[in-house]
Amino acid sequence: MSRRGPTIAEAALQLIRERGPQQLGTLVPALVAAGRTSAKDPRRAVSGAIEVSPEFVRAWDGRWCSIVEQLDGAMFTTAVTTLERQNGIVLVRDHLALVERLAARSRPFAGGGDIHLHFFGDFFELPWPEDGLEADDLREVLGPDLADDLLGFARELGLPADADEQETLRDLLWEMRLGRIFDGPPGWLPQLAPRQLLGIRIRSGAIETIAVDRRDVAGPQVGVVGAQVARLARLVIGPDPSWFGPPAVSLEELLELVATEAPELLRRSLPPFPEVVARGGLEVREGLVGHRGTDWEASGLFVPASSPEAWGFEPGRTVH
Repeated sequence: MSRRGPTIAEAALQLIRERGPQQLGTLVPALVAAGRTSAKDPRRAVSGAIEVSPEFVRAWDGRWCSIVEQLDGAMFTTAVTTLERQNGIVLVRDHLALVERLAARSRPFAGGGDIHLHFFGDFFELPWPEDGLEADDLREVLGPDLADDLLGFARELGLPADADEQETLRDLLWEMRLGRIFDGPPGWLPQLAPRQLLGIRIRSGAIETIAVDRRDVAGPQVGVVGAQVARLARLVIGPDPSWFGPPAVSLEELLELVATEAPELLRRSLPPFPEVVARGGLEVREGLVGHRGTDWEASGLFVPASSPEAWGFEPGRTVH
């Protein structure tokens, strides 16, 4: 017989909303007392339910938080390409990872309807490798209009302009077929001038979008926030490149640290998050953050570190 009432994850989320971020050791007895689990190992049951749910984010000190609560009022800016503007989609870039979590089960759009996640390849009905990706003439397979749009997209992403057309299309399709995009109701994206940024704001769990001028996200506050973000990153990667701990932290985990340790920073008017990180004196490469001068070609570097693997630092709220 199925258990009536909220699931473990739903009940845990409600407790967090009522009482604030909670340690697992506090959540487990409360959920057992509420009858949400009768497992022989309730700690394992609760932990498993929370860890697989996109509704939670874990703080540096181990407390579980509601991602909706932590991101309330946050705004993420990003540049978008011509292809995205013309098709009403937004590519899920590394610095939008927390927005992706919100949209994992669909998320209300402030203007009505919902924001969804789709695969890039499905949206554009791109072929799978076994269905023509190795064809001699990809322009014929894709159709001339889509082929031209994708080549323009590749150029805006910074792929070599002098590369062979077939090679460019093939590399792009291999890379992007399973890439994720945000899609929304008609008109969900504002009209954007070529150099404007898209702002994605979170309010009470709903997503709203606005056009953002570059000059509105510039100024001394970017350096101030960048320095605070860098202090958080150093919890994981240490104070300098000679540190013996993990040499890099994933951009997504750094965003988690900011969202849980200093969520007010995400409510500031800021350029795309990688630019903020750079203003703090760190480098971003392929979704990872490290010190300037990091050996990005080092073997194994691109295995993201997680905060429990950080050596030498004790958890603490050190950014205020």
